[in-house]
Amino acid sequence: MKYYQMSDKVLLENWDGTESVGLYMRSHALMQTKTGDVFVDYTDSDVGAPFEGALICDLDDEDSNGIFPTFFRSPALIGTKAFYQDLLEIGIRNIEVHPVIIHDRTNHRTIEDYVLLNVIGRVPCEAMDDLVVDTGKLGQLELFLVHEDTNCILVSERVYRHLINKGYTDIFFEEVKQM
Repeated sequence: MKYYQMSDKVLLENWDGTESVGLYMRSHALMQTKTGDVFVDYTDSDVGAPFEGALICDLDDEDSNGIFPTFFRSPALIGTKAFYQDLLEIGIRNIEVHPVIIHDRTNHRTIEDYVLLNVIGRVPCEAMDDLVVDTGKLGQLELFLVHEDTNCILVSERVYRHLINKGYTDIFFEEVKQM
């Protein structure tokens, strides 16, 4: 089976001058995201507590009229509800999901079409300059983070084909080498 790195296509500027929107995390300030493990929130406790409530984010005021992507990789993996449903449709279950509330202070609106997607599963990869996946270490994972760089999301060929067939145009896929 082949594996692909999945990332957002960063559209710096559209033909009409609009840009992709950016987010700032406003709640759960001391929570580490993209760890490959269940969320632990250290905001109110040194020992940590389970994540509770919605993740609150603000739109960057400079591009609040920009393009909303299928998913954000910063400040956390935040995807549309439809994107999450498409992952569920193909049987992806190793995701911890929480609501996200995005405040657009410039346009005085609240956006609730996104969810926080915490991918559970992190796999070591060889040679980060030229990403190589040891398929013997994957087990049944079809969506996971790279241990050495948790901003790197890998998907199986089955997930790749499913998302391509769904018509996503703002997701970039690149095949990775395998051992």
